[in-house]
Amino acid sequence: MSSITQTIPSYNGGISQQPDELKIPGQVKDALNVLPDLTHGLLKRPGGKLIKSLSDGTNNSVANGRWFHYYRDENEQYIGQINRSSGDVNVWRCSDGQEMTVTFDGNTTMQTNLKNYLKHSADEDIQTLTLNDYTYLTNRTVATAMSGTVEPVKPYEAYIELKKVAYASQYSLNVYDSTATTAVYTATRIKVQRDFDSSNACAANGDYPSGGSLPDDGSRCTTGGTADSYCPNVATRVFSVNHGESGDNSDANNTSHTYTVVANGGSAADRKNLYLRITTTGQAVPEGSSTDPDYHCRYTTIHDLLYGGEGWRTGDYVYVWLKDARYKITVESHSVANVAANLALVRPEPTPFDTETTVTAEGILGSIRTSIEDAGNDFEGGNGEIRQIGNGLYLKRNSAPFNINTPVSELLNAFTVKVDDVADLPNQCAHGYVVQIVNSAEDEDDFFVKFFGNNDRDGEGVWEECPEPGRNIEFDATKMPIQMIRQVDGSFLIKQVSWDNCPVGAYDSTTGYGTVPEPSFIGQTINKMLFFRNRMVLLSDENVIMSRPGDFFNYWPKTAINYTATDHVDISCSSEYPAIIYDGIQVNQGLLLFTKNQQFMLTTDSDVLSPNTAKINAVATYNFNYNTNPISLGTTVGFLDNGGKNTRFFEMSNVVREGQPEVIEQSKVVSQLFPKDITLIANSRENSALFFCTKDTNEVFGYRYFSSIQKRMLNAWFRWELSGDVQHMAMLDDALYIVVRNDGKDALQRFSIKQDDSTNVLVNDFGTTTTDDDLTYRLHLDNAVSIPHGDLTYDADKDWTTFTLPTGFNNSLAKLHAIAVPTGADKTFQGMSSPAYVFEGNKVKLNGNWKTYDPQEISDSTTTDDVTPAGNLIFGYLYDMEIKFPTLYYQKAVGDSYRSEIQGSLVLHRLKFSFGPLGVYETKLERVGKPDYIELYEAVIADSYIANRVQFTPDSKATIPVYEKNTNLIITLKSSHPSPATLYSMTWEGDYSNKYYQRV
Repeated sequence: MSSITQTIPSYNGGISQQPDELKIPGQVKDALNVLPDLTHGLLKRPGGKLIKSLSDGTNNSVANGRWFHYYRDENEQYIGQINRSSGDVNVWRCSDGQEMTVTFDGNTTMQTNLKNYLKHSADEDIQTLTLNDYTYLTNRTVATAMSGTVEPVKPYEAYIELKKVAYASQYSLNVYDSTATTAVYTATRIKVQRDFDSSNACAANGDYPSGGSLPDDGSRCTTGGTADSYCPNVATRVFSVNHGESGDNSDANNTSHTYTVVANGGSAADRKNLYLRITTTGQAVPEGSSTDPDYHCRYTTIHDLLYGGEGWRTGDYVYVWLKDARYKITVESHSVANVAANLALVRPEPTPFDTETTVTAEGILGSIRTSIEDAGNDFEGGNGEIRQIGNGLYLKRNSAPFNINTPVSELLNAFTVKVDDVADLPNQCAHGYVVQIVNSAEDEDDFFVKFFGNNDRDGEGVWEECPEPGRNIEFDATKMPIQMIRQVDGSFLIKQVSWDNCPVGAYDSTTGYGTVPEPSFIGQTINKMLFFRNRMVLLSDENVIMSRPGDFFNYWPKTAINYTATDHVDISCSSEYPAIIYDGIQVNQGLLLFTKNQQFMLTTDSDVLSPNTAKINAVATYNFNYNTNPISLGTTVGFLDNGGKNTRFFEMSNVVREGQPEVIEQSKVVSQLFPKDITLIANSRENSALFFCTKDTNEVFGYRYFSSIQKRMLNAWFRWELSGDVQHMAMLDDALYIVVRNDGKDALQRFSIKQDDSTNVLVNDFGTTTTDDDLTYRLHLDNAVSIPHGDLTYDADKDWTTFTLPTGFNNSLAKLHAIAVPTGADKTFQGMSSPAYVFEGNKVKLNGNWKTYDPQEISDSTTTDDVTPAGNLIFGYLYDMEIKFPTLYYQKAVGDSYRSEIQGSLVLHRLKFSFGPLGVYETKLERVGKPDYIELYEAVIADSYIANRVQFTPDSKATIPVYEKNTNLIITLKSSHPSPATLYSMTWEGDYSNKYYQRV
């Protein structure tokens, strides 16, 4: 048997539930109330400093509420709670527990809506996202909806644009609201016969009839200028023939006459607007004797049908007069058009057929307007409106919709609610007029535009894309996430978010079809709000909906025509499993998304994330506890799974766009330690620390890690037991803030992972004024408060010191303790500690005089010479640091692992501990068949240190006698004192035999 020794250089391996022979050096069975540190060793965990009671103020915490935290900067951090039943919100400042003013925006109805949205039944129902001074609150149980606000429905209207001014043209329109048609007859060919002229229209005296009588069938004209030889009937003229209208008297021997149509069917009154040109030429030709001829006029008449008019049918005839000659105009053929025009068949007089008369836009529009007004049918007065706007007419009808068209599209552009192309839109129109651009027969390329007149007036302006009139354009803000805003004065305002309305496109909520559908979260619950690539992200069902970049509340496209790079993104996951997305976290390659049993990556192969480039890839299939949130460990991602009996913690690394990430179950070595329903997580990347807890329990599980470039050098699990049931915890900068509950009351405690100015410490100044050589020791009490020396009262008769129990001490089972900390040069009471006891309900007593001392160290009746040193008491709850060591084996390094020699025989002689900063500690040896060996140690033995100095040591060594077989021994190290305790390493010595077997 050989005498051997072996050193475990550190105990930063944390808890391992592996068999002891499989544990690597540095791992332990249990590590209670410790904090592993790669540099400083295995430390006693920091004590919790009482910030303030949250249940003894004006706006107190409630039994059931969703806790949250808000980090603004290193100077401002807050803890808040949302009441489950009422929706009220309370906020406290972390630095001092000050209650902050929280105001709900708006009137009573608005405030009620805000609070109703925040009502919930489980903590995970409310999710938070903080961006600068804004904290967004999302209720996972509230289904979103569109409000009743719609794009205003336009009146029944039409616009007639005058495209060009033309001569010899009729500007025709058909206005209708029925499919019934009207037959429109138009002459297409006419015959013109001259029946009275200078050859047969004079009286017996050879002259035209006198007295203004119309010429009639008679004799040849022989007198004066009307003589036939002079061809008096030569003329040309354009006629506009309307039944019943008067002709030109000068053409009919200065005799008044009317155009009387002899109709071949229908009413003669329908015959109008027949335009024709008659041109009669004449030549005097001789007759009779060649020496004294008699000259007669040979007339030639030609005609042009300029416009066939309305109502003219084959067989109709009418007489007209031209330069005292009468012509019979007979319709030889006609055409029939059946048009819908039950409201107004607009057929104004054609524009002049010669250039002697000026044609104006005002004249044309005026004649159209007159025709429509004459037709009646609700286009004027209180029933409608007709008004001229620039080069067009605007029509409005209040009673019913109507249509309008024109057979002369080259002259007029007439439309109601649709046009084929943007080129058909007029440059001037009524302000607010809305038109649907059809483009093609397919609905996918339809969009709507609205006319915005300059200065919001009719006339010139621009057309801009708009939503379809009547579609829902506004989110119901009462069912959407709300925001809590930090005000300049430090108060908080809770108000609804001003979500952007739909700016373009059509959508039918009944069919679910449209060029711009509603975002996919409408009608669904929103599970989480995130921020990614300057876009606000909403997770809803299986969809990821991202706002426009920089426009965080706009979830609509800019145009219905095509996608742009700055449009919102609405994309869904596809999987054979239900893929409801509950959370996500940003990584270098994109947004890592978490469903209950799968992970996806939202990313892009392009430099720009847009609707055309965004894609979602499946990257892993691990269960995820959606009641928690994934966390960043700096360059990796951690998440919890509670699918089995115990919670598991996974770490995902090497997350890329394509390919599988690396996933490690970091909780494997403590697989049975984690309870199932862990819901609280706090992490600090800077301190490489994670903390986990189940709400309403007092046990916190910790994980400390540290990685070099290619190797994880620290990978330790540990656990804490606190002085009350945990309600919430948050890592803010270098401090862990925990809300603990005792006897129905909550208190906010601060655990400084890294020592700071607020940490309770004792300082050993070695009796010098310089601070360069000072040693600082942490004090370890939970719920610790500082009691000013002036608040102490000494009762000489009972020989005890009392003070009032501070608010926030509600754990009647915890062990109270106090330790004196001087604030001046007098160090007499420095480090003096003692248990404390509560009596008379709210008083605390300490045995002995903690108030004053007699400098002569003489017990006398006088107190005039007693000294009251400046200082405070640090008062709080004691807690135990406890380390249970595994069975010690002779271990050999084999590559990157270790092999325990379990077949040999090892008898331990002694244990040698190496400590860092240390006060009071205890060792316990549990031996099979023997009583436990418990020894209490003080780092500094009484009477072996300078008076009035700190009784702690910066480092020390201790030897524990054992002489016991290794497998019969359980070793425990414990510290139950406010003093520090730090374990660096342990060396064991003993006798070992391989029992004469050679290991192979």
